[in-house]
Order: sequence, then C-alpha cells, then structure tokens
Amino acid sequence: MTQHILIVDDEQPIRESLQDLFEDEGYATQCASSGEEAVARYRQKAADCVLLDIWMPGIDGLETLSRIRQMDSDVPIIMMSGHATIDTAVRATQKGAFDFLEKPLSSDRLLILVRNALEKRKLTNENLSLKQRSQTKQRSELIGKTPAIKKAIKQIQRFAGMDASVLIHGEHGTGKATVAKMLHEQSTRSGQEFVDINLAAIPRSRMEDELFGHDKSIAHKMTQQTGKLEKAHHGSMFFNEVELLNPALQIKVLRVLQQKKLHRLGHDSIADANIRLIAATSIDLQQAMQRQVIREDFYYHLSVAVIELPALRHRKEDIPLLIQHFTTLFADKKSQNSIQFHDDVLQQLQLHPWHGNIRELRNYIERCHIMLPGKNINLDNMIPLTGASQPKNHEFTDSFHAAKENFERNYLLHNLKKHQWNISRTAAHVGMERTQLYRKIKSFNLKEGQE
Repeated sequence: MTQHILIVDDEQPIRESLQDLFEDEGYATQCASSGEEAVARYRQKAADCVLLDIWMPGIDGLETLSRIRQMDSDVPIIMMSGHATIDTAVRATQKGAFDFLEKPLSSDRLLILVRNALEKRKLTNENLSLKQRSQTKQRSELIGKTPAIKKAIKQIQRFAGMDASVLIHGEHGTGKATVAKMLHEQSTRSGQEFVDINLAAIPRSRMEDELFGHDKSIAHKMTQQTGKLEKAHHGSMFFNEVELLNPALQIKVLRVLQQKKLHRLGHDSIADANIRLIAATSIDLQQAMQRQVIREDFYYHLSVAVIELPALRHRKEDIPLLIQHFTTLFADKKSQNSIQFHDDVLQQLQLHPWHGNIRELRNYIERCHIMLPGKNINLDNMIPLTGASQPKNHEFTDSFHAAKENFERNYLLHNLKKHQWNISRTAAHVGMERTQLYRKIKSFNLKEGQE
C-alpha cells in the first residue's frame, strides 16, 4: 500500500520541490500552505508522515503539531525551519516531534529520516494490531459443559481448518460473534485481519460503499474509501445478521468470494480479495430463501458448514460456570473484589428464562458489580431480574390493561415466594409500602402456596 506524506510549508517552491522529491520515490503526497489548512487536510485524510515548517502565518508549526497529534498521537512529524533556535527544537521534541531539520534541507538526509519515520509508524500499527488480536483471543471462548456447547466447540475446531464459509445460527445474545472470532483465531488466517461488520448498523444506501469502497469526486475533490472486503484480503469477513444483505449485493459478494477479486466503485482497477466468509443469523434462512430475502446460490454457499448455538434457557446447567466467568472478568476489569452469589440466588438465576441469552446474563452480572461491588449477594439484596415473571407459555391477553395486571400479579407472586412471603422484605425489595402491598395481595387474591 502506498504511504502518504503531508507537506506543510508557506513557501510554494519548497512545497513543490519536496512533492517532486517524494513522488519520485513512490510516495503519495498532499500539500498545505498553512497550519489551518494542514489540520483540515489531516482531518479529511490521515497521513503516514508529516513534514511541518515552524514559522508560518496564522497558527505556527508548534501549534499545528499539537493539533495534529490530538487527532493522531502516533503519526511521526518532522519539523523544518531556517531560523530555529535550540529552544525551539527542544520545545518541538517535547511536544512529540519525531525529529527536527534545519533549512536548507538535504534531500538524502530527509529521505533517510522519512524512511525511518515511516518504519516506526508501521511498527507502531503492527504492535497495535497484535495487541488488539491478543485481547480478542482472550475474549473468544465458549463457556459451558453441556452436550450442545461441547458439540459447538468440536465443530469450531473442525471447521476452523477449512477455508469454506461457515453459517452460525442462534438467537440474539447466544455468542455468535464469539464463535466467529474463534473460527478465525484457530484458522490459518489468524495472523490476518478479522473484519466484523454488523449489517444492521449500516444504512442500505451506504452498504455497497462500505463493502466495496469507492473512488468518488465530491465537491470537485477525489475521496477514497477502502472497502471492508478489500481489508479482509487473506483474512476473514464476519457478516452479522447476514439476512440484511440485499439480494443485489449478495450476488456481488458471492462473485468476489468465487473469483477472489473485486472492483472498487468508481475505479477501473481490480483488487485481490481472498476472503473466508463467516456469517451469522437468528432467523431460518431456508424460509428467508423461500421469501426471496436470501438468494438460493448465496444460501448454499453460506451453509457449507453450519454451527447451531443453543439458547441459554436450554442449557441452564452452564449458568453457574458463566456467572463465575463474568464475575472474575468484571472484578479484574474494575480492579475490585469479585461479588459472590448465595446458593439461593444462583437457583433464582438458573430459573430465570434469559430471553436475552448470554448477553442478558453478562449485563446483569456487570450491573451487580456496579451496584454491589465486592458484596455477598443474597435474596435480601439481590438486584431484581428484568422480565422475571412473564406469563407462562407467553399466553398474553389482547387487552393492554389486562396484560399489565397479569404481569403485575405474577411479578408480586414471584417476589413473595422469593422472600418466603415475608411482607416487609418483599415490600422493601419491590419498592412498595407495606400497606400498598397488602392491598395488591388482596386485589389479586394472592395466597401462600399459590402457583
């Protein structure tokens, strides 16, 4: 990839001379004649290295240095001046300048310095990428010992070594993104990019640009955007909620996967795109195919290998293991003692339906760490579970008022049972006066031992 240099100097001959020098060496350049213009250009398009004059009209080089480093603290900036003092050079270095050169500039010395700066930039980016991948690996783990989870783990191990597409199916919050990362990390592509794209977060009008990138003229200026598919070259692309990819783009993506080539929008050149596709959905894609939401050829390409993730309510034996994992995670993250759950609370947590699956459980444990840091959590101080008492079998009435009353009745009955029908503790827990709770019990005709 061509490296980009921003040249900032108020003297046009110097700008043109430096531009010719670096473009002859194969670098891409852009120029600015003032600090204000340099900041605006950098905000529009970041550079890999900046050459910056100190004495300029408007904001000077030192102020420009500070403003650019606020946007990008790692970009190497080489300061230039024909009238600098030692004090100025020291101040520039203290503000984070990579080096300082006096004018007239030596072309050989400048080229060597820029190469060193660009090498430093490259190493910094590689270290950051490695650190991010390392952090990702620490998070990418399926927790559980139930047969369904053991089966999913074995499938991940088997499919990771393949280069075929994988489809992950499961309800929202069951860990589909985690499985996708595991497939990438355990594959031969693990040293390359894992590009995660949530199709639900991208407007339809922007989706093709996001995937394929573009070269466009906007307000008489060319803008470039590298697409997600191009970034995933030699790596893995994860499509979350894949059913949201419209059929016209499905065929274009399928062509890229088959040909391992892509065309950036508005550009004649062809880019390499050797990509392993991992997709996830919470719906039945066969039904989506019948509704013509998913193309048949795209569906069969996706479903070469399928991993089914069970809902948390179908593997309640794993809940204590997940709770232990999340309590340790948040204790370490917040540098505090881990919370502890009483056995009665663990039983309540295992009885909860967890319609939001692992995501809901994780959020609940984090909420406990925030509100009750380091505490032993029992039935008296337990944080209420949201949606704890939905009517069984989801038999809701058509009347909103009746549905509201039904929920309130079940909610109070649940909490009365939890507190062994101790009115004082139940009232305190649900935030009611005792007299108000007595009225509700009488109104709903609630009785101890009632289901």
